[in-house]
Amino acid sequence: MRHSSRVSYAFLLFTSLLLPVIPPAACAAGNDNNIEWNGISHVSWQDRRPLCPVMNGGFAVRFQAYRTDLTSARIFLADGGSTSWIAASVAGQRGAYDIWQAQIPPTLSDTISYWIEMTDGTDTDYLSVSGMLEGVPSDGGWVLDFSTLSHAPVGATLCAGGAVFRVWAPGASQCYARGDFNGWDLSVPMARVGEDFIAFAPGAAAGDEYKYYFNPGGIWKSDARSRAFNAGNYNNSVIEDPFGYEWGAVDFAIPPIDEAIVYQLHVGQVAGRNEPYGAAPHPSRYIDVAARAGHLAELGVNAVMINPVTEFPGDLS
Repeated sequence: MRHSSRVSYAFLLFTSLLLPVIPPAACAAGNDNNIEWNGISHVSWQDRRPLCPVMNGGFAVRFQAYRTDLTSARIFLADGGSTSWIAASVAGQRGAYDIWQAQIPPTLSDTISYWIEMTDGTDTDYLSVSGMLEGVPSDGGWVLDFSTLSHAPVGATLCAGGAVFRVWAPGASQCYARGDFNGWDLSVPMARVGEDFIAFAPGAAAGDEYKYYFNPGGIWKSDARSRAFNAGNYNNSVIEDPFGYEWGAVDFAIPPIDEAIVYQLHVGQVAGRNEPYGAAPHPSRYIDVAARAGHLAELGVNAVMINPVTEFPGDLS
């Protein structure tokens, strides 16, 4: 396993990626009547649970702040003509951050919106679609539309009773979601929403294969934003549950940035031929990387940078 120039190059690259994640300001965070704005984050299509609420169902709103930086937080919810406040609490930690969460109950209106209020002692600030604000937001907040599902992430997203599909196709006139969940027929037409097509497919489940079908023209397309592909079956896209894997190493700690020794690798090519660490298929797999983790540790490596991390068609994905 070669490792000469890779470590130094990867260290510089990986360090540039980590520095925004573990900034010096995190060390100064605390209950000091000052909210550290650069530690606040809420990415709406990633930070709701489920990721795509449907049928006016309840959901959780999550956001992150530097650990111990906030004394309280709450969510402002506009549900049709009524408004309410929903308290948030710390649900866990990730690195230098607290993960705050508030549970939104089932709603009455097809269109709802929310924004976030945060407090650190005497300092109260707000987070909305416009970013961090000193005063109460006037931008309307993050909007969920249960009739159009315009709040759905791009790709295939599992939800209650099935999955929501969303694809960017500004030049198409008709689109269907076809897959294992509907016998590959035309029973799930997708509705135009701006430059996208969106549809809820009842019964769709993790592991189902699918494609988008554009008509007229009869054009089949893999989903460029799918979480997996089946290269052996016409590059069909595959529905995956992003929360299906539960991490077991609860005591893992990220090494300090100034002590990181990073090894950059491609999972499919990490295991070579005729090496002393055991035979491996080509392309190699994550389990083959794990089998060689001891060797990397012996070299002094304490972090691995995997590239590319996204799925793509072909055997080397």
